[in-house]
Amino acid sequence: MAARCGLLAGGRDQGSWKPEYRRVSFRKLIADIPSTTYATHGLYMYPAKFIPHVVRFALEKYSVEGDWILDPFAGYGTVAIEASLTGRNFIVWDLNPMLSLLVEASLYRDRVSLEDLHVDFSYGRSYTPEWSNLGYWHPREFLEPLSRAWGYYHYAAPRRLKPLIAIPLLKVTRYFSYSDEKIAKLYRSRRAREKVAGLLQKNYRDLMGRMYLSEARRLVSKIRDFQSRNPRVVEGVVEAGVDSLSKKLERRVKLLVTSPPYLQAQEYIRSFKLELFWLGYSEEEIRGLMRREIPYREPPKVEVKSSSYWEYRRRIEELGNHKLLRIYDSYFKSLILFLNNNHRMISRMAIFVGPVKIRGIRIPIDRVLREHLESLGWRHVETLIDTIVSRRLFKTKVNPATGLIDERTPTEHLIIMEKTG
Repeated sequence: MAARCGLLAGGRDQGSWKPEYRRVSFRKLIADIPSTTYATHGLYMYPAKFIPHVVRFALEKYSVEGDWILDPFAGYGTVAIEASLTGRNFIVWDLNPMLSLLVEASLYRDRVSLEDLHVDFSYGRSYTPEWSNLGYWHPREFLEPLSRAWGYYHYAAPRRLKPLIAIPLLKVTRYFSYSDEKIAKLYRSRRAREKVAGLLQKNYRDLMGRMYLSEARRLVSKIRDFQSRNPRVVEGVVEAGVDSLSKKLERRVKLLVTSPPYLQAQEYIRSFKLELFWLGYSEEEIRGLMRREIPYREPPKVEVKSSSYWEYRRRIEELGNHKLLRIYDSYFKSLILFLNNNHRMISRMAIFVGPVKIRGIRIPIDRVLREHLESLGWRHVETLIDTIVSRRLFKTKVNPATGLIDERTPTEHLIIMEKTG
């Protein structure tokens, strides 16, 4: 169905019809995917996760088996899972070191049983994270059994099973903390404090063991579901804990399919600090990763060749908020740095972004990226607009960061670009 370009892309040219913009439902287009969490999708909570339907659509329409696929902002690893299930080779990068663990677990091919994932919450050697705020997030009573379970993970668990053991153990560790597990980012809520107070009145050691077994059983079931779907033997390159924005491709790829961080929601390292500390990362290492996230990095010295970028930058500047303007510049210039560095090594691009709001101003991210890529010699094939059905773990009427009415992004746009010449 055709749609008015201006209405969908930010309010310009509202009287003209653009046939290359159309509304779709990816869930209906790819009806053979039963849910967003089928197979090994959804092994662990991850904010603003790529739905597999979008990835499958792009892979099937713009690539063939044996092609190399790139996702430089791989997050959970959705592209790696879908590439394996459709016979594409993949390269996935992400600043978050969790990517490596999640991909290894998601693509696990050997036989696995519940007995393989045994964890000893009374193991003789403890592991305690190097985290100065450890006592703020875990009551002292929970630390003793958790430290022994993580001691088993670090010192006794077989290497090939560590990615599988880590997932249910991380769920237990996050639940038995002051972090609210219903909120994606690390957040000490009143609900979580009440939860901990209730757990301390019970046999929490027994509850930890039972929860671990339940989550491990679910993990085994999902791995078997993945294995039953005939995953292909493909090549895969996983680089986790790397600065994707400044990396350069070393080989040509047929298709880039990615969903970059949201304009005002790029603090994924902060969201996973608890997990990273228990997995063995130090405060210095985690601080180093956080400094490379978009809100905290200096905007690269690159030119954004997009009239829409400058049009909306002027509107942001009029707000008189230097921090917002800096985030706006850092966001777009960081993405442009990646595109400038790598576009010559890519044949097609499928970029999934949402037109987020900054203080009531809806930013047409897809149009900015399209215009810049066109300046580099790329051709716009189409943009498909999908209505967001459900992506968040919670809703709120007021944005806690701004105090303003919280207007969530209603649609997401898959922009398809193709190299010319």
